[in-house]
Amino acid sequence: MNAAAPEPYPILLSVVVPLKDAGGRVRALLEPLAAQLARQVEDFELVVVDNGSTDGSQREYAELVQEGGLPNLQVYRLIRTVDPEIAIWAGVENALGDYVLVLDPLNEDLSFLPRALEKVAEGADLVTIRNTTPKPMAGAERVLDRLFRAVYRRLVGVDLATEGANCRLISKRVIGFLMEQPKPALRYRALPALAGFPKASIEYAGPRAPRSTEGLRGQVRRGLNLLFAQTILPLRLASGLAIAGASLNLLYSAYVILIRLFKSDVMPGWTTLSLQQSGMFFLLSLVLFILVEYVAQMLTWTLEGPSYYLAGEHTSAVLTRRERLNVRSQAHPAPARLGTE
Repeated sequence: MNAAAPEPYPILLSVVVPLKDAGGRVRALLEPLAAQLARQVEDFELVVVDNGSTDGSQREYAELVQEGGLPNLQVYRLIRTVDPEIAIWAGVENALGDYVLVLDPLNEDLSFLPRALEKVAEGADLVTIRNTTPKPMAGAERVLDRLFRAVYRRLVGVDLATEGANCRLISKRVIGFLMEQPKPALRYRALPALAGFPKASIEYAGPRAPRSTEGLRGQVRRGLNLLFAQTILPLRLASGLAIAGASLNLLYSAYVILIRLFKSDVMPGWTTLSLQQSGMFFLLSLVLFILVEYVAQMLTWTLEGPSYYLAGEHTSAVLTRRERLNVRSQAHPAPARLGTE
C-alpha cells in the first residue's frame, strides 16, 4: 500500500529565478520547477528576471506566458545587464508571496524545499540553502575564493560558506525591512550579516552548472562590492594610512631641523626644500584623513538599520486595566431613566 502524499504547504510561495542568455532551454528549466511547486505548496508564482539577455530568449518568455504555457509565471526583462544581486532584488521586490525563494535552476534544485519550509514553520525569517557540491573552478580561482571568504569572515563576521549562499528563502517581514532602506539591493547583498531576524541554514547536495562564464575579473568586482556594502574597514585602513603619512612627515620635518642644527656641511637650500615638501605632504595627508573619516561616517549612517528589531509581539489575554475602564458591559441592564409623572 502506497503512503499518502504529503499535504502541500499552506503558503503562497514566490520563486525568483534569475536567468541570462538562456535561449533554447527556458521551458526545460522552468517546467520542472512549476511541476514540483504545484505538489509542494498550495499556491506559487515563478518570477523570472531576464538579466539583459541578447540571445533572443524574450520570444520564449512571450510564448510561456500565453495559453498553453506555464501557470503562475511572471517575467521581468531588464534593459541592460546588472549585477546578479541587483537582478535578484528586482524580482524579490515585485514578488507577491508570503515567502520568497531565490533559486538558480542551473546550480540548484528543489529537493531541499521541504526542509527549508520546516525551518520557516519553526519561526525562521531567513533560511540560507547551501549546495555542498563543489563549484568547478580553476586552481587560482579557488585559492582567491578561499582567501576572500577568510577575509570576509574576519572583517564582517559572516561565514560565506554557510550563511552567504545565493539560494535563500526570505519572509515578507525581511523584504519589508529591506524596502525601507535607501539602497535595498545593497542591503539584500549583505543580508546574511543583518542581525535581528531569526535565521537558519541548511545544506544539501545539488547540481552544478559548468564553470562560470563571468570570468575572474567579474567575480573579483562582485566580491569587492559585497565587502564594501557591509563594512567600512577598508576606509578605516585608508584613514590609518593617511594619519600615518602625516605623522611620518612631521617626524621627517623634525629630522631636517636636527640636521640643520647639528651639521655644518648641509647643502644650501636643502633644509628649506625638505621642510616645504614635508609640510605640503603633511597637509595633504591630514586633508585625506579628514575626508576619509567624513565618508566613513556617512557610510556608517547609511549601513545602520533601525535601532531595534521586533521578532514578535504577544499580549496577555487577561488585562487588569480593563477592570478600571469606565465602560459598562452590555450584559448589565441599563439603569432606569428618571422622569416626572
